[in-house]
Amino acid sequence: MTIIQTDPLSKSPKLFIFECSGETYLSCMEKSLFGSNKNWPLQIMKGDYCLLHHLEAGTLLGLWRAVSDGGRNISPKAWNGKFPYQVKVIAASQKITELTKAQIIEFNVDPVVGRFENVVDDELGQKILKTLIG
Repeated sequence: MTIIQTDPLSKSPKLFIFECSGETYLSCMEKSLFGSNKNWPLQIMKGDYCLLHHLEAGTLLGLWRAVSDGGRNISPKAWNGKFPYQVKVIAASQKITELTKAQIIEFNVDPVVGRFENVVDDELGQKILKTLIG
């Protein structure tokens, strides 16, 4: 596993949250690719950070860094084309970490469906990144 060794806060990277299931999680890890059926990943720039919300487990996992800008059909056959808005990622830490409940509380989670906003507000994103990266 390659780890990016750059100053994480030097260019004020953004933080984005993708969703996965047990089935798509494995595919994300194998392909180093995150995807969505909505176009918000087009906002992602190389160097931005990503978290992964595992819908079935109810956990928020991190941390990955975008190694490409967000695009459409970077890998057209991934997930049988169901998630065409994609970004290539790489692990940004030695291990995948589950965010604590205290960290998760700070996100504006929809209480009805338990889903996070995909594009994280800059101030909260920087705070979470400082906590995860140090």
